[in-house]
Amino acid sequence: MTELSAIYQDAQAAGAQIFPYAIGFADAATIELDGEYGIFLDFEKFGCMADFFWALIHEVSHCATGCTHRVSSPYDLVARHEYKANRRAIETYLPAEAIRQALRAGCTEPWQLAEYFGLPESAVRLALEYWTQRRGVDLSADLPA
Repeated sequence: MTELSAIYQDAQAAGAQIFPYAIGFADAATIELDGEYGIFLDFEKFGCMADFFWALIHEVSHCATGCTHRVSSPYDLVARHEYKANRRAIETYLPAEAIRQALRAGCTEPWQLAEYFGLPESAVRLALEYWTQRRGVDLSADLPA
């Protein structure tokens, strides 16, 4: 399970401050100014804690990787930055070994893994795709038959 205190420590290490703010256009956004980061979260837009956790993890990962961009940036740059933030979020909070451990514990369906990690199923599916398709990791290696 993802611990909120660990995410906040990660934010602090990345030099980010977290603010509750009704953004309007998104549930969360990160702004960088002179190497300082502000993460803005619209708490009314989160349906559950798992969604909040993933949004915060994703935004902290923007700060940790330095992948922020102007609103008017070209789509390909935005897509690259989103990919890097997701990659860092997955590698930090859904590492392959942790997924293997959950599989060994009997969590074999994405929804079970989501409950195990306290994250949305969409984040787990993104992690499974990342590890198996992009990194070529066999998550079922060393699992009982």
